[in-house]
Amino acid sequence: MKALVLIFIGLLSFRVLADDGVIDVWTSSENVKNAIESASKGFSEEFGRKVKITVLSKDLTSQFRTAALTGKGPDIFAWAHDVIGDLAESGLIEPIQMSPKLKKAFLPVALNAYTYKGKVYGYPYDVEAIAMIYNKKLISKLPSSMEEVVIFSEKIKKKKNGQYGFLYGMSNFFFSFPFLTAGGGYIFKDNGGTLDPRDVGVANKGAVDGLKFIHSLMKKGIVPESTDRSNAFTKMKEGKLAMTIDGPWAIRDLRKNKIDYGIAPIPSLGGKSPRPFVGTHGFIVRRSSKNKDLAKILIEEYLVTKKGIITLYNADPRGPARIDAVKELTKGNPDLKAFMESARIGIAMPNLPATGAVWSAMGNAISLTITGKESARKALEHAKNQILSKTK
Repeated sequence: MKALVLIFIGLLSFRVLADDGVIDVWTSSENVKNAIESASKGFSEEFGRKVKITVLSKDLTSQFRTAALTGKGPDIFAWAHDVIGDLAESGLIEPIQMSPKLKKAFLPVALNAYTYKGKVYGYPYDVEAIAMIYNKKLISKLPSSMEEVVIFSEKIKKKKNGQYGFLYGMSNFFFSFPFLTAGGGYIFKDNGGTLDPRDVGVANKGAVDGLKFIHSLMKKGIVPESTDRSNAFTKMKEGKLAMTIDGPWAIRDLRKNKIDYGIAPIPSLGGKSPRPFVGTHGFIVRRSSKNKDLAKILIEEYLVTKKGIITLYNADPRGPARIDAVKELTKGNPDLKAFMESARIGIAMPNLPATGAVWSAMGNAISLTITGKESARKALEHAKNQILSKTK
C-alpha cells in the first residue's frame, strides 16, 4: 500500500512539473473574475500554481484568436458558446474528453451549446433565456396560450386608458424566434449534436406560421410596427403594460420601479410551446496551451463542480448550467425557476461559423413582413437563400 501511495505521488508530481507557468484565464467580467479567484483557491494550494485572471473588455474573441494563432493567449477562455465553431475550424481549440458522469451533470441544452460536429469543446457554467414577464396588477394570471394573450390585449386596447396588453421587441429576431419554433421552425437542423449548415429550416411551414402570427399582432394593432424592446420595457416599468417578452437582465429595473411582476415560459402558440434561444458562457481550453492538463483539472475539479457553479452564480447571477446547482438555487427563487424552465425547453444559439448571416437575414425577413412589403413565406424564403449562400 505504501508503495502505491509513493507511485501516485510521483505521478502527480510529474503531472504538475510537466506543465509550465501560471494558469492564465481570460474573461470579460469582473464578477466572473472574482468568482474564479474564489473557486480556484483550493487548486492553487494543491498544485502550487497561481491562477491569473485577466479582464478584457474589447472584442475578446478577436484578441483570443490573434494570440492563439501565435501560440500565445490564455490557457482558459471564459466566453460565450457561439464562437465554438469558428475557433474549432481554425484549429485553436480541441475537443474535450469529458467523462459520462460530468456530461450528465450539465443541462442538456447547455452541453449542446458547446457541442460542435458531435464533439464537446467547452465546459458550460451558465445559461440564459427570455420568458414572458407580466404585471400582476394588470393581469392576475398569465394566459395559457398566445391566442388568449391576443384576446386579452384586444380588450385592454378598447379601454383607451393608455395601457397595453402585450408589447415586445417584435422586429428583433432574438425576441421573435420563439414564435417561429413553436410550429417546428429552426435555423440549422440538429442531427444528434451536429448542426447541418445545408439544412436551413427558417422557411418551413412552422416558421412561416410563426411569422404570420407576428404579423397579425401588428395588423390587429396589438403591437405597433415601431415597437422595439426599449419602448416596450419602458411601458412595463411605468406599469402600463400587462405582458412582455424579456430576459433576466430586466428584473433589476422592475424591482427598482416596484412592479409586482411574474415570470413564466412563453405561452403556447397553436397548442405547441415556443422555444427561445439559449445563450451560455463556458470555459474553453486553448489547443496550444502548455498547461492543458492542469487547466482541465482546474475547470473540472474546481470551477464547474456544484460548489464552483454556485460560486459563479452568486458573483454573476445567470442561470446555472449544472442540474444539481439548478435544484439548489431555484429553491425559494421563483424568478430563477421560471427563467430556467424557459431555458430548459429552449434551443442553444447555433455555434456554426455561418450563424453570422442569420441575424441580418432574419431581421430583414421580419421587417419586410410586418411592413407588408413581402409575404411571410416569400420573406423567409429570401432569408433562407441568404443564409445558404454563406454556407458554401
